[in-house]
Amino acid sequence: MKLINYLLIALVFISSCKEETEDVPVLPKDYGDGMYIVTDNGISFYDGEVVKNQIYKTVNASTLLAPKKIKFKGTKAYIISDKQIVTANIETFENKDIFEGFVNPVDFDFMPNERLFVVDKGDAKVKVVDLLTRDITSDIETGDNANPTFIISSWYRSLVLNGGAVPDSLKDSTIIAIDYKDGVIPLADFSGSIEVGENPNSAVWVNDPRVLCKGIYDENNLANNTFSSLSKIDAWNMDLAWNVPLNGIYNANNLVSNSSGTVLYFTASDGIYKMSDDGASVSVFLPFISDILKFKIESYAVNDTTNEFARMFFVNDAVNANNTIYKYNSVTGLYVDTIIVDGSVNDINFY
Repeated sequence: MKLINYLLIALVFISSCKEETEDVPVLPKDYGDGMYIVTDNGISFYDGEVVKNQIYKTVNASTLLAPKKIKFKGTKAYIISDKQIVTANIETFENKDIFEGFVNPVDFDFMPNERLFVVDKGDAKVKVVDLLTRDITSDIETGDNANPTFIISSWYRSLVLNGGAVPDSLKDSTIIAIDYKDGVIPLADFSGSIEVGENPNSAVWVNDPRVLCKGIYDENNLANNTFSSLSKIDAWNMDLAWNVPLNGIYNANNLVSNSSGTVLYFTASDGIYKMSDDGASVSVFLPFISDILKFKIESYAVNDTTNEFARMFFVNDAVNANNTIYKYNSVTGLYVDTIIVDGSVNDINFY
């Protein structure tokens, strides 16, 4: 009789464990390849045909606070949300990790040895995060009263741009360098600084880095405004090669380049411009006021039998409808898509 009682108890225990296992939900793989749009309401996903809004909230029943930027590593999306960085599985968008300890994170970059460099504008520091433990392991000062805004990395060094503050009278002109490896040894060492133009805010690094500097721009006090500029620097010696003014152009931002780095594109107060990599031949690319500028190489149909590739630019309407993104084919010179989301656009990225 005792043996039968033990068997019954064991069966009840096994059955209860099985029921608990079966209760774990399996989330659908609704996302993955496509465009991810960060808005003030959350994250939207566009697969080329349909927009799905607030996907993080839909999946996790949790709202992202003040989302700013999204980037990808492996199978995870990393999202700046207020004072945190949260991650989500790229296929299901289920939340996986939360990184805390920031004041006002504005940008980040992935480093070797499973690390993250987080630009914390509110703390004037770059904070080093261990992706496995989710701990902040060290930090690097970016300067007294500095306002770091942007990070770009290549080979063994990161450049952090101190982009000034609001009001623009609190300007800055410095870039700091952080060495993140020596051979295979992980580092996080300050390695120098350099002055460029006023309020550097974005950069491209194909050969020698080109740094776009906003200048001073205040819509309410035009008398104090200064032209934007472009700087070329030697990132290894931390020397300024040159800085050229972009005459007549104000509030330049969002610098991007073609694959060879010979043609640069950027937004400004009165449109989208392009120029050569020496800051010459500046011309209007699109007479369209936007505060977002991203591009992606895509194929398009020339006719029923022929496809070609073109650089597709994605810009938002910063004046009339900040929730609207236009896709522009640089070969045909035509707008080929309109994407409408449910909030003001803060960032665009592609997976």
